[in-house]
Amino acid sequence: MAVQVYLSPSVQDWNVGYGNYGTEEERMNLIADVVEYELERHGVTTARNAPDQSLQEIVAESNAIGPQVHVAIHSNASATGSARGPSVYVHRFGGEAQQLANDIYAQLVAISPADGLGVREGAGAFGGKGYYELRRTRAPAVLVEVAFHDNPADADFIINNIYAIGVAIAKGILEYLGVTYQPDSADNIAYLRAKYDGR
Repeated sequence: MAVQVYLSPSVQDWNVGYGNYGTEEERMNLIADVVEYELERHGVTTARNAPDQSLQEIVAESNAIGPQVHVAIHSNASATGSARGPSVYVHRFGGEAQQLANDIYAQLVAISPADGLGVREGAGAFGGKGYYELRRTRAPAVLVEVAFHDNPADADFIINNIYAIGVAIAKGILEYLGVTYQPDSADNIAYLRAKYDGR
């Protein structure tokens, strides 16, 4: 069966968050574990990057696989450390990528303790070049910023809600794909929360 979703958690092992957050790469890979589990539990086929890949290698791999959608998963940072809330980026508004972004954002903002920053166009970033992963990936692509890892409250939210964040992203993807979300068993939920939250 063809791959439906390519998951691309951050490979930024140098990007360290507030307090005991650790690295963006570490936290986003934990979230991606949950997203992958939830999608595959619903029969959605996935592929995923590796932490040691470069951004160029990730994009090339996604393009070679040819998934239905490409979902990058990141945590954000600001100049002041005071910004909060989730956002989802597309290269340009319109089309399938924006619909996917809308579906994921709606699920994320519903669980966020802070106001969301919305679905945003990334084409103007980096001197008008935009985000490489959004610009060069052939499949409809989104870049999810789950919250701000340099803000104490948001960093704490991420650390203690890995499972809920992963489920929210998966729900948004499933909504886009037209797959009805089915709640997991209470035992599995308890196991996954114990495994991922608060680490």
